[in-house]
Amino acid sequence: MIASPARTPLDTATLMLDSLRDRSLEGVLDCFDKAEDTYVFVEGPRWTNKGGERIHQGWRDYFEAPILLLDWRWTEGPAVFESGDLATVCGVIEYQFEGAGTPRPLPMRMTWVVRRGEDRVWRIVHEHGSQPLEDPYGTGDWLVESAQA
Repeated sequence: MIASPARTPLDTATLMLDSLRDRSLEGVLDCFDKAEDTYVFVEGPRWTNKGGERIHQGWRDYFEAPILLLDWRWTEGPAVFESGDLATVCGVIEYQFEGAGTPRPLPMRMTWVVRRGEDRVWRIVHEHGSQPLEDPYGTGDWLVESAQA
């Protein structure tokens, strides 16, 4: 599916994650647009990375770091919203990482915005991974569940 116009927005997110798990730098890089407006919110310790070339370099550096994605699975979603040459893929993923030899399970809310380029291939122009904060406003969860009769 690398550089395939038949690749869907969901295929792009899946290829990126599978390539990360399979240690295929080529597969990961093919999923990210090289455009200057490509913008990712990294899971940490930095907040962001911007520009296709910088993001590609970030992935090259990641592959040199003592981090391994062992497995991943959707626990909610994925939901795909597509309109013209832009689409969003989002949901909740349970990652199984290993960091410096230590198991690191990591549940994340993930969102990818993908854009179909001139070559008609969907590539990521925005990635956002996050986790809910415990109680950011000091009020607990404001969603009120209705009583069922």
